[in-house]
This record gives sequence, C-alpha cells and structure tokens, in this order.
Amino acid sequence: MRLKKCFAVVLVALVSHSSHGVNVLKANTEFKKGNHTQAFSLYEEGAKLGNAHAQYQLGVMYSKGLGVEPSVVSSMIYFSLAAEKGYHNAQLIVEKMKSSLDETELSILMRTIGEERSAHTIFQKQFLPEINQHTISQKVTFSGESSLEQRVYFEELSEFQNFDNELQNFDGGFDDLDGGEALDVAIVVNNPGFLVVENDVASDGSVRYVREIQKSGNTKRFLEAYRLFPLGQPELGQKPTEFVHRAFMGAAIDDQFYLNNNLPRLYRETRRVLREATDNPTLESLYQYAMAMIIFPWMESEDGEAEQLLKELALKGHPGGMYEYGLQLYMQQKDIPEAIKWITEASKYGLSRAEYRLGKLLLKSPWIISDEKKALFWFESAAEKGDEAAALHIAKIKLTTKDKSLIDVSDAIGHLDAISNSQNLNPEYHYLLSISYRLRPQRDFKKSVELLEKAISMGMRTNWDTSEWQALLAKMLEGNITVTDIE
Repeated sequence: MRLKKCFAVVLVALVSHSSHGVNVLKANTEFKKGNHTQAFSLYEEGAKLGNAHAQYQLGVMYSKGLGVEPSVVSSMIYFSLAAEKGYHNAQLIVEKMKSSLDETELSILMRTIGEERSAHTIFQKQFLPEINQHTISQKVTFSGESSLEQRVYFEELSEFQNFDNELQNFDGGFDDLDGGEALDVAIVVNNPGFLVVENDVASDGSVRYVREIQKSGNTKRFLEAYRLFPLGQPELGQKPTEFVHRAFMGAAIDDQFYLNNNLPRLYRETRRVLREATDNPTLESLYQYAMAMIIFPWMESEDGEAEQLLKELALKGHPGGMYEYGLQLYMQQKDIPEAIKWITEASKYGLSRAEYRLGKLLLKSPWIISDEKKALFWFESAAEKGDEAAALHIAKIKLTTKDKSLIDVSDAIGHLDAISNSQNLNPEYHYLLSISYRLRPQRDFKKSVELLEKAISMGMRTNWDTSEWQALLAKMLEGNITVTDIE
C-alpha cells in the first residue's frame, strides 16, 4: 500500500516532540505574516493540548506544505482531530479526503487517528484540570453570604477625587486572531473614569493580585481604596478556600439615566459600541458589546443577554469570549465543570490571563484536584508573555513546594528579580524574597529576617492575615539569636 509506510512514520513524528508554553494567538500572527516555520512550531504545542484551531491549521499547513514538508497523511490526521471537536469545515474536508482512499488505506487511517487521539489524551492529562467529584456539588460562601458585592462605592473619595483631564487608558481590545493582549477596553472617556478589576480573594478575604480589565480616566484612588478593604472570607463546607472576583468602580456603577444627564460623552460611547455590534457584527465587535453589557447591565435588552452572547462567542472560537463566559459561570457558581472547561479552552490559545487563572484554579479551586506541576506549566506559559502575577506564583512554587522535584531556587530568584520593580509593594514578594535568602547558596539569614519583617508589616497595613508569616519569624528567631553583619 502506498500509504502504509507513511502512516507509521507520521505517527512517530506527531507524538515525539516535547511541550513548552502555548501561544496559538502568536502562531496566528506569524501565519498571517507568512512566517510559517515559526507558526508551525507554535501550532504544534497548541494541537497537543487539544486546541481545535491549532489542529485545523496544522491540517492546512501539511496539506499545502507551509513551513513543513507536505504530507497528506499528517494533514488528514489533524483535520480529523479538529473535526471531532466540530471545528469549522474540518468534517467536510475529512470526508472528501477519505473518499480518495481504498478500504485498506481507510482502515489504516482510522487506526492511526485512534492511536494519535490516545497519545494526545495521555499527553493532555499532564496539564489539564481534573474535577474533584467530592466537592463539585457544594457552594462557596463568603463570610456566610452567597456572593460577593460587585459594584463598589467609595463615597468618601468623591471630595478628594481629582477630575482633571488626565487620560489613563490603553488602546484597543483583543484580536482573537492575533498574538497581542491588552486591556479589553471597549469604551474610552476622560474623567470621571471607570475601573473594572479582576482579583484573587484570599482565604482571609483580602484582595490579592489585582488585574485591571478595563479602565479610563482617573482611577488611582479607586484602586488604592479597593485594595485596603477585605471582602467576605470564602469557605466551602466550613473550610477556608480562595476565589476570584470582579469589581466595578467609578462610572461603572452608574445607571443610564445618570450617565445621560451627567456624563453624556460616556453615554454616547456606550451607544457607539451597540451600533458597531449591530451594523458590523464581527466577533470582535460582538465581544466588545458583551463586555460593555457586563460593565453596564442596563445595556442588556433582556436578562442574561451578555452571558448568552459570550457563550455564542465561545462556541465560535473567540478566546476572550471563552474566558469571559467561563469566568462568569465560575463566579456565579452556576455550572462549575462548564466554567472550568471554557477557561481551559481559552488557556489552550495562550491567552495569558486565562492561563494565570487556570494555574490558580489548579492550586486553590475547591472543585479541582490540586496539582502544582500542572499549575506550574500554565504559570510558566503566562509568565513567558509577561504576566507578573504568574511569575510570582512560579517563584512561590519553586521555593515553598513539598515536592522536591519542583524546587529550583535559582530559577525562582530569576523570576523575582524580573518583577522586582512592579512587585516591590506586594507583601508576598518580600516574603518570597526572604525565603530565597535562606535557601540560596550564599545564605543571608539577617537579610531573610529583615525581608520577612517587612512583608509582615506591609501585609498588616493592607489587612492581610500574616499569622503564618509571624509564626515563621518567631521560629527563625527562637532562642537567643543575635543577627549581626559579618565582616
């Protein structure tokens, strides 16, 4: 048979390479530019993790010889994997290709696809989350409440707010076909500004790792105040846990009547987003409209419109829509398995905020079996794209894990050094730096104590529970220990 030998060779080639960080978004950018070799390598990583778009693109590249030697067999395998997920017109392509094979060749093809599918499944188990069936039916509460307050009012700030003409916004949104990431800004205005943030909620209710999702105008005071006030303490079955939260501040808490009467420019911008989605309904314009409805619920013509639109975008393969839909389900605790599925799908594209969130879920979600190795993979992929919160978590795992195979003091120090400027006001940064000074080859006990004391002081000022750090400090200083400089 003319294809038998090819099948055997192709199968070995498809499953033999190792995995690194995933970046299908960058692959799309490189593919558009004609940099097919770079795109091919990036698509391979996404395809192994089960990204249907990457699998489809590899089918195209193998069929046309773009960045790789042409191979009908490899092309058929990847198109078949994409077709199993219902991607685009992959099924039609597969049926057309199958029609040219005789029964023996078709039998070989189907067996090879099955072997490749099994190999991918085994590979993916190393990185993808596993639902904790023992807790999946339970709900997280927050100091006894069923949910956290999303709309945040800071009345005490109004008289101090500086409504000058300073504009603090980031241009553009996020193109699901390109590799760049920015804030999902759909509406741009001057002061008074609005701010939407996503943050972790620690077991003590403190606000951690704040990520600005959308912002415009003068928002500094909103952000500073928000960090200071703990939220409800998340618990599941009376056991402390962690959660994720979205908060809306500034003009994002106003209704349409107030905006129309007092902030007409902002109100006009909301109408522009609606018109753009109506007149030119691309995936991106619809995504921006969905995000605008999340910020301003009064824009919805019916309840749940934003969530439904995000679901449609997710099904059509928009990574931002996948993440937002999954996150909405997760925060509302409506369908946790579905939420985790879509956050994972967005991560397979290399969307860094999704990768960070997936890493956190793999560490702290009560509904996922905790796995530091899996979390580390997604944190490292996000950190490669500049996600500093992910870099901090890499350092934390590599300095504090009980799994000796993951300890890497030198690499942890490298990540801490890379984020020193931006994380210098983060208490956990100084806590991890303290640990590094106890573990690095040139141990500095005095420096370690000083940094731990600093972390405790900073944490207390921001209402963090620092009892574990204080216990560690007491243990370090127990006995008659005097810390002095060594000449």
